[in-house]
Amino acid sequence: MILGPIKKLRKWFAQYPTAKKFVKFGIVGTSSTLVSLLVFWLLSLQFPALNLLTKAVGWVMGFFVGFTLNKFWTYVDQTDDGEKYLIKYIAVYAVTFFLYLGINLLCDHFIFPNIYIANIAESFGWQLTSVWLNNNGPLVSNIIAILLNVILNFIGTNYLVFKVPEPDKIFE
Repeated sequence: MILGPIKKLRKWFAQYPTAKKFVKFGIVGTSSTLVSLLVFWLLSLQFPALNLLTKAVGWVMGFFVGFTLNKFWTYVDQTDDGEKYLIKYIAVYAVTFFLYLGINLLCDHFIFPNIYIANIAESFGWQLTSVWLNNNGPLVSNIIAILLNVILNFIGTNYLVFKVPEPDKIFE
């Protein structure tokens, strides 16, 4: 019963390899994000005063998970030499890393998006959610920074790191 839809999905992905790559990238991104959030959360429980540092360590752990899974699963058919991809990957993620930290710094110390989002939740009558958002500002700002980071990483990874060669250069 479940094999029929799976076969249809596989046929559809065969027709649209970019969609397949996007789904794989999404799965890898979700996995690395969960690792990043878990490491951040565990470290922030032990070292609450080191908020930005715990976020940075979580991000770095997510980076290594993401590179490994992307190289050996998402873009496996587009890789030849691991070192040049790692250098490009590091360059893209270094830029997005500092943007990630900057967004967190702005949100934690100047913008306070958890307050605005909490007010929206309260306007819908979600009192418990509103209280939770007000009490978890660093986590809320971290999630916002991660979402923006995912978009930038997808663009950088697809167009700068594991780019598909032009059709006339495939056999060079």
